[in-house]
Amino acid sequence: MARPLDPDIDRAITAATLALLRERGFARMSMEAVAGAAGVGKPAIYRRFADKAALVAAVIDAELPALEAPDLGDTRAELWQAVERGLPADGAAYVGLIGGLIAEQERHPELIAAFRRSVLLPRRAVVQALIERGQARGDLRADIDPVLALDLIGGPFLARVFAGLDTGPRWRKQAFATWWDFNRERNAR
Repeated sequence: MARPLDPDIDRAITAATLALLRERGFARMSMEAVAGAAGVGKPAIYRRFADKAALVAAVIDAELPALEAPDLGDTRAELWQAVERGLPADGAAYVGLIGGLIAEQERHPELIAAFRRSVLLPRRAVVQALIERGQARGDLRADIDPVLALDLIGGPFLARVFAGLDTGPRWRKQAFATWWDFNRERNAR
């Protein structure tokens, strides 16, 4: 029977990977460098991750809180919870990290593919399901494509990060209130 993985080693690998990604970028980061920075052997990393792309996608995923679609019976509360949990607290650091992945896509398409498969697409699916549930309840406009409505949540956040503007709690509440008012079914309760 296999031994359970040590959570202290997991944390060390995560911290080392994030530091090296910020410092060197994906292309110049190696599994050997991660192992050295984490104070572990390479086999400890390969027991957890198949390759560098899987490691990076998992580390980025771990930096984001879990995103679920609980049925609270209140579309607005469900979507606000997704916004609070889904948008990273440090937008600039997150966009910088993702920008590094995008910059590497020509040389390392497996990295952005792993990020999309493991992190981005599952999170988008959760928010899309919340929007569709809100439309089915009659709380959100049915004449707006759920994917477009989803993009109208994340797009302004990214635009403000790129512009170097605040994306803190006050802005998030204002942006969500504007999104809600635009997308809300006019006849909703």
